[in-house]
Amino acid sequence: MRRENKTFLLARKRILGWFGADVVHIGILIILAGGIISGAGGFRKNLTFSEGDIRGLPKADFKVRLDKFETEYYPNGSVKDWKSTLTVLEKEEPILSKVIEVNHPLSYKGFVFYQSSYGWNWTNTSVEIWVRKRKDPSFLRKTEMKVGQRVNLEGENIHISVLHFIPDFIINDRNEVTSRSLQPNNPAAFIEGCKGDEKIISGWIFSKFPDFARIHSEKETDLSFELKNFKAGQFSVIQAAKDPGVNFIWIGCGFLMLGLALAFYWPSREIKVILEESQGKTEVIAGGIASKSREALQSEFEEIMTSLRRLR
Repeated sequence: MRRENKTFLLARKRILGWFGADVVHIGILIILAGGIISGAGGFRKNLTFSEGDIRGLPKADFKVRLDKFETEYYPNGSVKDWKSTLTVLEKEEPILSKVIEVNHPLSYKGFVFYQSSYGWNWTNTSVEIWVRKRKDPSFLRKTEMKVGQRVNLEGENIHISVLHFIPDFIINDRNEVTSRSLQPNNPAAFIEGCKGDEKIISGWIFSKFPDFARIHSEKETDLSFELKNFKAGQFSVIQAAKDPGVNFIWIGCGFLMLGLALAFYWPSREIKVILEESQGKTEVIAGGIASKSREALQSEFEEIMTSLRRLR
């Protein structure tokens, strides 16, 4: 631009760097908006499935069925992975199936299904009990039954039943039998033996501590009982989540990262030069400004000034 005997020059470099802070603020606002949308319309809910169970969800026009659940273990017995085969149903018709595991969820119509946890259905436990005679080492009877079931002992006029099963046996401060957890850390079964309608034995037997059995005999008996094995159906815990604001949050994060990149790695620079002609000479007045890296601007500024001096 020229006015009278003065010429004004303006040079700008990396102009987008000026807008880095603005882009960061826009990103923050978008993230906040996404959080508000998620808080108003989103939810998270844990669903417990046994194999074959079908569950519905609020505000969903479909249902989910658990076809299969399996737990993988390391050689030392610790859990390695849980895998659930889920099928999405619409109007009772299967739409898609997927095996989900930790960090590999199923997504459908804005809903996401995560593998969260697992457990055992102890209310329908099946136990294996070995019956021996103290005075006859060759005597052994193996019997399997479910909790609440009565089984006749082969060769003996006795029937036995399991009334209770506790996965992690403990006696609390009120002297009550309860389970410390749902994990099978100290499995115990309360058994009862009857001859006809007459009870002859009752008490707790322990899987991991067979010698710690607490059997009360109403009548003298030579029988001993061991809890050898137990089986319970596992259930899968699936976390269902709907987060309608998640896309806004990701977009906001994108703006935030872009703004930070512009502000820190693309700093803008500006140089202003005034050329004033007087008495056949040209006087040069120049200055520069940079949002960052002023040393780099100084080096570039000196190169430009050197070039202008050569034009004399």
